[in-house]
Amino acid sequence: MKICSIPYDIVYASPEENLIGMAHALSQVENDTDVVVLPELFTTSFIPDVPTVSSLAEGNNGRTVEALRRWAQFFGFAIAGSFLATDGAGKFYNRAFFIEPLGDSTFYDKRHLFPLSTEDKVYSSGQFLSPVIRFRGWSFKLIICFDLRFPVWCRNNPADLYDVLLVPSNWPHSRHIPYKILLSARAVENQVFAVGANRSGNDKYGEYPKSDSCIYDNWGNPVHETRRNGYLYALLDRDELTEGRRKFPAFQAADRWSIDL
Repeated sequence: MKICSIPYDIVYASPEENLIGMAHALSQVENDTDVVVLPELFTTSFIPDVPTVSSLAEGNNGRTVEALRRWAQFFGFAIAGSFLATDGAGKFYNRAFFIEPLGDSTFYDKRHLFPLSTEDKVYSSGQFLSPVIRFRGWSFKLIICFDLRFPVWCRNNPADLYDVLLVPSNWPHSRHIPYKILLSARAVENQVFAVGANRSGNDKYGEYPKSDSCIYDNWGNPVHETRRNGYLYALLDRDELTEGRRKFPAFQAADRWSIDL
């Protein structure tokens, strides 16, 4: 399984520019790639006010998802990330997506909204667990940025096992050490690969160097290679993952927790 993480420099509140830019960015992805992970809110960046959010939020059949479906079909890889979504009845969500080449689409609304911004005031919290997605013989789990700080939310369940944790993010460099520690920790405790796809560039919340994105294996080791254009790639080895779980099946002894939604 070949994964690519793209640290894209998002233009604030401009879906048109970002869709054009992302189409170009995806055209540079190596053609044997299976899954590409984009940053959180890749068409708008984080928007803190209701009027702007209201004017830009889309449904699951809007221009953003339509573009993602075209791209996935054309390039032949799945695409994950998040976008600014609405239910059409006045609620707004930071919505993750996993779009497959044949058109199958899975969505997840961010559960944990960042309290140091207005995200928890402008956006609505997701009401469902992140689903496990089966694709090309692997199982994926999608969370978004701040969700990463909550280990129970990411808990691997032997009855519905996942192999790869995908984390679209908008995580400023001022907190890059916790970001990488948490990605590594989620990989180790769940015995999975963890893919962090952070944005690049800068905004009023800070700077986002391309080097802050990262991919970890089930032992917590960075396993990505960075190309000249800043894209991160990793070849995920099924046999190594299975053998690691067999030799040290720690996640299977995890306490069972109920989650109140």
